[in-house]
Amino acid sequence: MSDRRSRSRTAPEVRVPTDVVDRVRAVLPHLSPAQSRVAAIVQADPPAAAALTVDQLATLASTSVATVVRAARSLGFEGYPQLRLALAAHGGSHPAATVPLGAQITESDTGAAVLAKLAAFESQQLRETAELIDPAALDRVVALVAAARRVDVYGISASGLVALDLMQKLTRIGLDCRAHTEHDAALVSASLLAAGDVAIGVSHGGSNPGTLKPLAAARGAGATTVAITGTRRSALGRHADHVLVTAGREFGFRSAAMASRTGQLLVVDAIFIGVAQRVPDARAALQRTYDAVSRSGRARPAGA
Repeated sequence: MSDRRSRSRTAPEVRVPTDVVDRVRAVLPHLSPAQSRVAAIVQADPPAAAALTVDQLATLASTSVATVVRAARSLGFEGYPQLRLALAAHGGSHPAATVPLGAQITESDTGAAVLAKLAAFESQQLRETAELIDPAALDRVVALVAAARRVDVYGISASGLVALDLMQKLTRIGLDCRAHTEHDAALVSASLLAAGDVAIGVSHGGSNPGTLKPLAAARGAGATTVAITGTRRSALGRHADHVLVTAGREFGFRSAAMASRTGQLLVVDAIFIGVAQRVPDARAALQRTYDAVSRSGRARPAGA
């Protein structure tokens, strides 16, 4: 099958984000082998790729100039010149000696600058995650969770916080949801699942054994599995019946964790709202839990 026929068949399935590197990540699994080589060079070092002529990039990718142009169009650009401009504007990587603390924050930034950069950084991750998520896949996951006998959520480290957040939200509307942030406990819980249950693994990289192995075990036990991850073809995604892809670009030592958490929390909120819309007693359950917490707060002694 030609590149043109393959692209026309798969392109409608790909939701293309605004950032050029995230575009590559989203579209890469749908490209032909030759276009994938072009995309891999672009993704590895955007500023270096921006300095290449179309002939130079074709030579590096061991392909033709026409394939480079088709790859640029698959990424949503009119042609290679437009892709090259986007790569130049991307900004590029930082030398090892000046790697930022996260979200392009440096040690000399003031508190106000840190707040501004974090606000811009996390807002971008939210926009790009919203662009990456397949609405049909989200609807399917919501329907499965709403009808589940039990929901397990697995996550380690920063993703563990997201797993706990989803558990807290679903528990508030009366669902049997359990979050596991430790490998052995997650495996034990996964082994007890069955058909009619849903297991959700949260991992941006999609390769953490503490999330990957429990999700695989849950699938083996008969549960429906869901991955919230940064790439559809990650190991975690291969063990999932449904994949929700989140954005998250690296800008320093902790930026991947910050970016992935932001996108993951957006997905968690979307799942929760969708489930609450489908569960008949959700609003009443929320009111009861709100009242219980409010009464508990009013009953505390002064100064407590």
